[in-house]
Amino acid sequence: MHIARIFPRFALVLGCLLLMQCGVHVQPKFTEDLDQFFGTYEGNTLSVTKGEISERELAVTIKPWEKKGFTIEWTTVIFLPDGEKRVVSPSINFYSSERPGIFASSMTNDSFGNMVPYDPLKKNADPYVWAGLEENTLTVSALYILEHGSYELHVYSRTLKDEGLELHFERINNGKKMTEILAMLERVNS
Repeated sequence: MHIARIFPRFALVLGCLLLMQCGVHVQPKFTEDLDQFFGTYEGNTLSVTKGEISERELAVTIKPWEKKGFTIEWTTVIFLPDGEKRVVSPSINFYSSERPGIFASSMTNDSFGNMVPYDPLKKNADPYVWAGLEENTLTVSALYILEHGSYELHVYSRTLKDEGLELHFERINNGKKMTEILAMLERVNS
C-alpha cells in the first residue's frame, strides 16, 4: 500500500481520537420541561445583610437560546442605606449536560470552540455556574473560589407558583449563610 493512501486514513483516525480525548460530544436533546418557565417576572423584596436592611427590585427573564438550551437574564437593583444603589445584571446561557435535569453554563469557549463554563481557578476568579431542574424548581448555582481556597456559593432557586415565580436566594461563605432573600415575582409576559 502506498504511503499517500495510508496517511489520510491515519490523520482521520488520529483526529477522531483527539476529539474524543478532548471531551467533544453531541449534546443531549434540549428538554421541553423548561417551556413552563419561559417569560419575564418582576417583584421587590427586603433583605438583611450584616444587620443592614436594603430594598431590592428584581426582574428575571427565562427564554429559549437558539435551539441550544435556555438563557436566564436577571437584574437586581439594591438600594443601599446610604442612598446609593447597586445594579447587578447577568445573562447566562445554559445547555443540556449528559446528566438529566442538569445544565452546563456557556460562559466562554474552550480552545476548540466548544461552549464551556468559566474556570473558577483562573486568576480573574469568575464563578463556575450550573443549573438544575427538579419538578417546578429551576436552580442556578454559582461557585466562587476565593483567596486561600475559601469559597462562596450563590444559589438562586426559582419555583413556579400560581402567583408567578418564587425566588429563594442564598449567599453562603465557607458554609455560613451571609444573605437570604425570599420574593414572589409576578409574571409580566410569556
